[in-house]
Amino acid sequence: MSKKLSSMLVILIVYLFVIAAGVGVYLVLPSSIDLVYRILIADLVATVLVWIISLPLKNASLYDPYWSVIPPLVVLLLMIEKNNWSLSLVLLLTALSIWGIRLTYNWGKLWTDFSHVDWRYKNFQELAPRWYWLISFAAIMFFPTLIVFAQLVGPALLVEVPSLSFGIYSVIGTGVVILAAFIQLVADSQMQSFKKDPVNKGLIMRGGLWKYSRHPNYLGEVMVWWGTYFFYFQQFGFNWIIAAPILMTLMFVFISVPMMEKKILKTRPEYREYIKEAGMLIPFPKQRFAKDTLRQEK
Repeated sequence: MSKKLSSMLVILIVYLFVIAAGVGVYLVLPSSIDLVYRILIADLVATVLVWIISLPLKNASLYDPYWSVIPPLVVLLLMIEKNNWSLSLVLLLTALSIWGIRLTYNWGKLWTDFSHVDWRYKNFQELAPRWYWLISFAAIMFFPTLIVFAQLVGPALLVEVPSLSFGIYSVIGTGVVILAAFIQLVADSQMQSFKKDPVNKGLIMRGGLWKYSRHPNYLGEVMVWWGTYFFYFQQFGFNWIIAAPILMTLMFVFISVPMMEKKILKTRPEYREYIKEAGMLIPFPKQRFAKDTLRQEK
């Protein structure tokens, strides 16, 4: 058995265990506790278990599939528990499943074995080796779990409505999530093909979707959660829940993208020219965000 296959088998067993543990915690919590809080507690228990198991494996990337596996699963389990199969929820589950399966498949395709660690995690470890065990929990696992959980508050509130309204925003939400998954599929495929060609070694990807957006894969990720929000908006209208997709957007604009571009600029200064040519996320050239990114690097 290859290292990749054996490590994938270990990851599968780990995730079956943590999901079962999370579901078990959710079921034993008193029904008097609000549904949203029960989901949060179960989600955090599962996250803590992934973190604990990652320590002896010495690989925080064990958490990476959590981002795409848990959201559609949470929606499905809630629909089963509440026996709510309204058309809006079925469409939301279908769209999130398409996104989740695609993203998880892409992760699995790039995964090698437990020697593979995300470059950002290595940076954290180099910056604070003595405290990496805590950083791996707080920054790599706990914070992303909370961000994704915030996106699931809307669907959790929707499952408690016996007869959900279905309308134009439900259709828009479905379309946005599926389009987002397609954008990510195309963007990742283009980048992987670009990297495979030895002629492109050391060069910057400027073709396909990457001609107009420096991070079309991140754009797709942000779109997924705005699409999810449209389902909530269809039922409840405008309120504080809009903070969820806004927080996700801010995380990518002010944390994920700057971190990625800082790394690229260290080895490829010519990336500054690319920043002037393409938008950060929105696929239009010469975005004003370029000035902000360059300013952060000075």
